[in-house]
Amino acid sequence: MAHPKDVLKNLGASPLKALSQNFLTSPHWAEKLVEAFLQVGAFDEVWEIGPGLGALSEVLLKKTKKPVKLFELDKKLAAYLTNLFPHTPLFQGDFLEQNWASLHSSDGKIAILSNLPYHLSSAMIFKMVEHKEKLSHFLFTFQKEFAERLTSPPGTKDFGALTLITEIHFSVTSLGTLPPGAFYPPPSVSSQALLFIPKKNHPEEQKLTALIKAGFKHRRKKMAGNLKEAYPDYPWESFVQNLGLSPGVRAETLNLIQFENLLNEMNNYIK
Repeated sequence: MAHPKDVLKNLGASPLKALSQNFLTSPHWAEKLVEAFLQVGAFDEVWEIGPGLGALSEVLLKKTKKPVKLFELDKKLAAYLTNLFPHTPLFQGDFLEQNWASLHSSDGKIAILSNLPYHLSSAMIFKMVEHKEKLSHFLFTFQKEFAERLTSPPGTKDFGALTLITEIHFSVTSLGTLPPGAFYPPPSVSSQALLFIPKKNHPEEQKLTALIKAGFKHRRKKMAGNLKEAYPDYPWESFVQNLGLSPGVRAETLNLIQFENLLNEMNNYIK
């Protein structure tokens, strides 16, 4: 493909910071990401979110015979992609507002690929949680700092509620770090590609998610105090000690199993 700078010039366009537009220029990474993406699981169709100028789309369409749908917000880029890939359905607009039921009415599984606009990272994760049962898997490229929030172990500065909520729903694997030079214009930070495979629904995922959010509400405070604020009728100090933890423990040091054990303490409590 032509360099994004030249394509954009011909379109009378330029990268829009408001849309986090950084276009993939590395053939190596385009091949690597698409290859890894297509080797996972059984899926019936592929969606690409924010294809931009089609660096991933071009490789994807060569390597899969599965139906592909493209979703692009930028009107100029959507028109360009329609001309470039005339036989591939393209939906112009905000992906977060798309009606999944009308787009995918069968029982088949969807695989989703995206060089994700950085500012949509959290919203896209929660959208994937919402529609988890329709997904085979998805591969997103994030700002490296955000990716580390999803994959860091307990006790680290990047570990938080989002890490645990993601773990409830998905198995996550890193596919590597993309340098700024793999994009045009180069972002100020590196990017990281993560592969997500949905887990079976947790039997109490709503209660567990609420408990995790409550535990992290004030990150610098003791977890028992945070939980007492949200659930005042439970003896959280006793629950924490029952698990063999310090009364002053903070939420950032607990793993998912320990939060599940806290939920069990809560469920089994009898006044």
